[in-house]
Order: sequence, then C-alpha cells, then structure tokens
Amino acid sequence: MSSSGESHGWVLEAVDLYERPLLRYARRLLDDVDLAADVVQHAFVKLCDESRERLDGRVAPWLFRVCRNRAIDHLRRSGREHSLLDEPRDSPSAVGHPGSREADPAMSAERADLAARLRDLLEDLPAPQREAIDLWCEGLTYRQIAEVTGRQEGHVRVLAHRGLTALRGHPLVRDLLVPDGHRPAQNASNS
Repeated sequence: MSSSGESHGWVLEAVDLYERPLLRYARRLLDDVDLAADVVQHAFVKLCDESRERLDGRVAPWLFRVCRNRAIDHLRRSGREHSLLDEPRDSPSAVGHPGSREADPAMSAERADLAARLRDLLEDLPAPQREAIDLWCEGLTYRQIAEVTGRQEGHVRVLAHRGLTALRGHPLVRDLLVPDGHRPAQNASNS
C-alpha cells in the first residue's frame, strides 16, 4: 500500500482524540455550532500539511492554537473579537450530550443541571479567565494553554487561579463543595 495512507494515520488518530474537545472549545469561543465545526475542520486540514516529526508531541496545543486563530479571524470579520479577548459573552451555547443507556435518569438530569449552572457561572468570568479554564478542562497543561493563547505560562496560571477562585467563591459552588453534614448550624436549621 502507499506510504501516504500510512503517513496520515496519525492525523486520523488526532481526529479521534481531539475532534470533540476542539468542537466544544470552538463552540464556546464562537457561540455557533456550524461555525465551530468549520473551524475544527480547518484545523484538521492544516494538520494534514504538517509532519508528525515537526509537531513532536505538541499535536494538542498546535490544534487548539490553529482552531483559536481561525475562530479569532471569524470574530474579527464579524466585529466580535472583543468578546473573546476581554468581555464576557451574553449567553452560553447549549448543545446537549446524550447520556449512556446505563445511567440513572435522575442522576443524568442532575448532572446536566449542574453542568448548565456551571457553564452559566463560567460565562460571567472575564474571557481570558474563561478561556484558560476551558482549555484546562479539555486536559491541556498550563504550558500548552500558554502555547495556544500566546500568553506566558505564569500569566495562564494566574488567569486560571483567579477564575477558579471566583467560581469557588460563588454561593452555588460553595454549597456544592461543602458536604451536607459539614454545613454550619444556621444552614441546617433552615431546612
């Protein structure tokens, strides 16, 4: 068989590994499912032009960077670039993820509700903090996030820390982090 098919096998592996995380990331950046799919497709087409050796273990940050750059291009053309760089967006994009057949419907509904509330809280964070947390949640390291966003690694750590601190300080999250048996007496008497 041709070496071309074998040489692009790693691209197919990358598609399997990173397509869903890239779609989630692009959707959050653009608030548009179709545009996000276009941006991700562009990233994988660009990946076909790269050599595996050149990327040398940096496929994930490279893909996220290409995806981010293309998303910024779209935002610039539509005059919405500022929404990514320094202002919170008005509304979260909501695309459901079907649960597995074995999952308890009540638990699935509770998780979906919690995820929706956390997405709403994330939307209130400044865009750079939100982006750092989004990428961190996708499994990227601080160094990789710095590579994707073009920021210094220390700055990424500060952004993520400030964002997570703000989230932890929100009453909804505080209630989730404190087990029922360990809540102060005043909260227990209200139930």
